[in-house]
Amino acid sequence: MAEDIFESGGSKIRAAPVCRPARRLASSRELWVTIHRTIGLFFGALFVLVGLTGSILAFWQPIDEWLNAAIMRVDVPPQATYRPLDEIIAAAKAAAPPYGMPERLRMPRHSGVAAAVTYMVPLDDLDTDFFEIFVDPYTAKVTGKRNMMHGDRLLSQPFIHIVMDLHWTLLLGANKAFVVGIPAIFLFVSILVGLCLWWPRNGNWRHALTVKWGATAGRITYDVHKTIGLYLAAVLMVTLFSGITMIFKPQSRSVVEWFSPLHQEPHNLKSTPIPGQPPLGLDAAATIADKVFPDGRLHWILLPGGPEGVYVVGKQADGEPNRASTNRNVTIDQYSGQVLHVQDRKNFTAGETFLEWQYPLHCGEAFGNAGRAFIMMTGFVPLILYVTGFLRWRQKRRAKR
Repeated sequence: MAEDIFESGGSKIRAAPVCRPARRLASSRELWVTIHRTIGLFFGALFVLVGLTGSILAFWQPIDEWLNAAIMRVDVPPQATYRPLDEIIAAAKAAAPPYGMPERLRMPRHSGVAAAVTYMVPLDDLDTDFFEIFVDPYTAKVTGKRNMMHGDRLLSQPFIHIVMDLHWTLLLGANKAFVVGIPAIFLFVSILVGLCLWWPRNGNWRHALTVKWGATAGRITYDVHKTIGLYLAAVLMVTLFSGITMIFKPQSRSVVEWFSPLHQEPHNLKSTPIPGQPPLGLDAAATIADKVFPDGRLHWILLPGGPEGVYVVGKQADGEPNRASTNRNVTIDQYSGQVLHVQDRKNFTAGETFLEWQYPLHCGEAFGNAGRAFIMMTGFVPLILYVTGFLRWRQKRRAKR
């Protein structure tokens, strides 16, 4: 135990004894408050931007279809039967820009939208334009096309893709995604520190879990900050963690491999040209994939990029958490129809399943529209935390002055 001594009117007065552990506890708490406050002030505005853009991206596909309804929406006929895939790709090729190279066919995600064919067009300055051509799957007629990106100019993209790049790279390009990833790591730590600071030292759990609405403005601001942060901390940490995992994908894979093996997907598979035999069509490639995966929905077909290129046919299972992509893919020789490789999520290791779930958890689509709606609302939480945290910091500064 120690005691403080100070003078008053020439005489010494002994203050109440204060134990050294209590002083150290108060000092360490002040340190953690400083860390929590500093991270919030430096990276809070970025957290707000990422949260608000994430709210939009929770429903990015319906929003994109709504903004581009004239070219992306189609009428469903009474006898709703898709035309052959070869007719759909032929219509897209006829509408493609000169020297365009088809890259993939993406099938409609529901009955009311068009199929999409992505094209790459080399430019004179060694850059590349990316186009998207939409084809009515019931009539095999082109409904429209759009420029996906002109060279590397991110602002030439459609609105929803600009929001995507703003969300995860601040429009600086894919190789600059760390400018969001590194602050996300600090914010993840800040949430952990906030939970430690929230823990009631006096055991008064009622005050720790509620907002005292009849108190002063400063107390209400503090209570709103801590309670919202507490109740949604788990969701914020999951979205931050999954975002960090996707931005730092190679590093994340290396860490996951410490606990579970990961298979490397082959990237050098080639078709073997057969003299006098033309390549298989898309319908034939899809039929071969159906023999490997009889169930599921045809999600996409990646097209051969040249004479030695291969087909990659994706069949999305109903139970896959990722709805924007698929992890059931069949690689096929474009001449012989030989299956060169099969990626089947049923054979995933624990580490591969963990990585598969990161994007669906990040955007909420793993839990359907309800999950997306929850993530959309959660995107406003960083704004509330930043405003209340900033107000609380300013109130304390005024009180000290």
